[in-house]
Amino acid sequence: MRDPIENVTRLQKQLNNLQLENQVLKNILDKAGLSYQNELASIRETDTKENFDPEQGKRIVHSKEITDRMAKLFFSFFWGRTDVYAKRNVNKNGEAAYYPQCDNFWSDNCHRKLNTHIGCKDCKYCSYTRLDLSSILMHLRGNSYAAKDVIGVYPLFSDGTCRFLVFDFDNHEKNAEKKDFANTDDTWIEEVEAMRDICTLNGIEPLVERSRSGKGAHIWIFFDKPISAALVRKFGFALLDKGAEQVNLKSFNYYDRMLPAQDSLENVAIGNLIALPLQGRALKDGNSAFVDSNWNAYPDQWNALLSKPKLSEEFLENKIREWTFTADDLEASSDEENREKPWDRMKNFAKSDVDGKMDITLSNGIYVDSTNLKPAMQNKIRRMAAFSNPVFYKNRAIGTSNYDTSRWIYLGKDHLGGYIQIPRGLQDELIANINKAGIEYTIDDERQQGRNINVEFNGELRPEQNKALKELTKHDNGILHAATAFGKTVVCSAVIAEKKANTLILLESSALIEQWKDALNKFLIIDEELPQYKTKTGRLRTRKSLIGILQGVHDSMTGIVDIAMVGSLCKKGEFHNLLNDYGLVIIDECHHSASETIANVLKEVKARYVYGVTATPKRGDGLEKINYMLIGPIRYSYTAKEKAMEQGIQHLVYPRFTRTVPPRGVLIGKMHPNEAYEIIHNNDIRDEQIVEDVKNCVSAGRTPVVLSRYKDHSEKLYERLKAYAENVFLMTGNNSKKEHKKILEQMHQVDKAESLILIATGSLVGEGFDFPRLDTLFMATPVSFRGVVEQYAGRLNRDYAGKENVIIYDYVDNHITMFNNMYMKRLKAYKQIGYEIAGGLHNDKQTANAIYDGDNYAENYHKDLLDANKNIIISSPAISGTKVYELINLLKEKQLSGVQITIVTWAPDSYGFGDASYWMQLHEEMRKAGFYIKTVEESCERFAVIDQEVVWYGNINLLAKDKVDDSIMRVLSKEIASELMEITFGDNG
Repeated sequence: MRDPIENVTRLQKQLNNLQLENQVLKNILDKAGLSYQNELASIRETDTKENFDPEQGKRIVHSKEITDRMAKLFFSFFWGRTDVYAKRNVNKNGEAAYYPQCDNFWSDNCHRKLNTHIGCKDCKYCSYTRLDLSSILMHLRGNSYAAKDVIGVYPLFSDGTCRFLVFDFDNHEKNAEKKDFANTDDTWIEEVEAMRDICTLNGIEPLVERSRSGKGAHIWIFFDKPISAALVRKFGFALLDKGAEQVNLKSFNYYDRMLPAQDSLENVAIGNLIALPLQGRALKDGNSAFVDSNWNAYPDQWNALLSKPKLSEEFLENKIREWTFTADDLEASSDEENREKPWDRMKNFAKSDVDGKMDITLSNGIYVDSTNLKPAMQNKIRRMAAFSNPVFYKNRAIGTSNYDTSRWIYLGKDHLGGYIQIPRGLQDELIANINKAGIEYTIDDERQQGRNINVEFNGELRPEQNKALKELTKHDNGILHAATAFGKTVVCSAVIAEKKANTLILLESSALIEQWKDALNKFLIIDEELPQYKTKTGRLRTRKSLIGILQGVHDSMTGIVDIAMVGSLCKKGEFHNLLNDYGLVIIDECHHSASETIANVLKEVKARYVYGVTATPKRGDGLEKINYMLIGPIRYSYTAKEKAMEQGIQHLVYPRFTRTVPPRGVLIGKMHPNEAYEIIHNNDIRDEQIVEDVKNCVSAGRTPVVLSRYKDHSEKLYERLKAYAENVFLMTGNNSKKEHKKILEQMHQVDKAESLILIATGSLVGEGFDFPRLDTLFMATPVSFRGVVEQYAGRLNRDYAGKENVIIYDYVDNHITMFNNMYMKRLKAYKQIGYEIAGGLHNDKQTANAIYDGDNYAENYHKDLLDANKNIIISSPAISGTKVYELINLLKEKQLSGVQITIVTWAPDSYGFGDASYWMQLHEEMRKAGFYIKTVEESCERFAVIDQEVVWYGNINLLAKDKVDDSIMRVLSKEIASELMEITFGDNG
């Protein structure tokens, strides 16, 4: 075989000539306005079918010997970290995996041997093995029968640079590594070919490798020196952006394919792994091999590799400038949120990208005929159905692996015949984009119009309900966002009466079935004949009700107005035969629609009218955009704050500071959430505080609900409270649905003159729970997400005769960092839903805006400081010169008049950043001003107490820089002031 190195110059010259000729011809076609992409794709498809060689392994001319020189040349292209590498391992079941090599592997201290579930990066005995020439030689020779000599490298160096960019088209779903990351279908082939086209069209020579499984690929781009990974990834994103103007990209996986997968190693120990090509054993089968455009392995693999150019940093910078619109793109991080939405720059439609009219068909989504659309337009339509995945960014922020989590979520789909499907909720946006560009279009409505039913509304809507009805029915789809007790079922009944179309109501919780059935019977007059059906034995029977129900095996669907559990609509992959017979579909608690079960049903539904209703459109995982796409945007909102104002009664939060502290030796900041919850889960002292508060509440004539996240905790509280009211009920997951229903019936039968307590797990009194008498909520275990806070508070918001106010008892475990942070989030939520702070059970609410943000608290806070008569205690972990000198000047006269001022703050050497001498100087300045300074090493609260009564408490550092997103509450309470003093100074404070 000819020496591969001697061939490089000859092949490079030949390749340059061909590329120059190719570019000249493409320029001529572009100037003439002639498109060649479809023809190119067609030729490639035909050419591939005709010219693919089934004997891939035999095509390759194998080197007689792999020398040290060849191994060094090989690694000069695939140059990753040498201080760590990975090797492939195969278990006894034949399943493969890659592991970083460690000098101490399986030693007595190895956590794998000890089975302690501690990862290598957290192991103090971890000593990564260096990658040497012998390991590279073993990889290239491939002598191991089980291919245990396959190596993988980590492209990202510790200094944030890399020497190659690779697009990885292997399968990275969970457990795919067991089968060498083999793809399960052939869509990857089209993706690779599109990516190859993008590179070629933009003057880049990629090297395509068919990976060792034979069912995946890698596209390699090499650099002539280490280049910043941030710049490399910026280049990769810009290349994809540019390619989207030229080539059809039917998937958004491209943006997940790039390695390195991050700009730096700040949150990860060694970065992502990529297996190297030219592995000796796989090469014999034509895999782990470099391939041409027909997917044939090059006979001379080494020439294919060594002929590829290495790009310079200057080349990357020039291409980014050429492809992008703004000058700062070279400076910005590739991972900035705005940068990682590449479609934002190219979302505007262009009339020139459409040959004639755009043809749109409405059915179970929006179908756009792409046969007369240029690739740029097709990609813009697809991009409407894509958004960045918040779960990906959350994982990355906390250092959790995103191995099988996509950077993007795409709800579109390409169909045979050239149709692109996007969700129904994007119709308004699509038409707006088309009109803005002046594009002519046609719409063919293939949606299910349903059958017309004789139905009238039997009720009267309140003004805000009438507004909701009008806004919702202006459109064929959309969401009604309305607070608990708004009367969503009433409005939905009015929607059915107005549209007069047969209706399917989708529920996720069976607890809501009876509520919906009762509401529909009450608010609708349906003048239709009872339908007939055949029994299993073939007998003809008549339905007992015009309103049918589908739940599990029970199916009394009428096709007129039906209520269905979503999970019952699809069995063994088959949808219910009536699903697409309805003209109107309503989804209750539609914030759940992002779940796979509901989403699959909504993607199947062809009804003309699709509406959703919810009290909490925001989801804890941030995936509410899926709901908006599948159902439509929010058409009308009526918030919990508006509901609170409408009720005309006080909505109060009573903060109750607990004495809960972590056990000795536990590091507060590094406590696992399960450890933190365990501290309050089994805490008799904390429980006693809750019990005493509930007893006082019942004595005052109130009706409380006590919520815990734990069944056994709820049971313990029940045992301690059952003697303190005439009627005490317990609802947990240990009860069946029938038992829950019976308990609720018993509660409704209790005379309002009798006392009542309900203890329950939070999930059971969430959506649909209806017991209007409740006026007090005890949050026995903490939550943080606004949607949950709003849902819990909603249990108190139902109207009830004699209800004068509602109170939430919120237990603040401020000594446990995680729980204190959760309280700060709840504080924001309370303000957003119209609650104000109370200083006790019988206290009135505070002055307006008793819950403040970082940008609006200062004026009232300073006024309270200047009104002090006896003493001021300010606890602020961090301090700043600006705030310290401001406070000294503000309180100068107060200090001279005898007001005692105490500052609690971190010791100068406790910051972990900055210059300790600077903090010492600020401490000295405050001492000179007459302030008493108390320093602490670790835990330091954020509060101010004035004259043992006025309390400011939150997550604002009162002596450091304010953050707009921070919150703080103001409350007049000697009890809370005393609790904070005891927490800070002990019993002698």
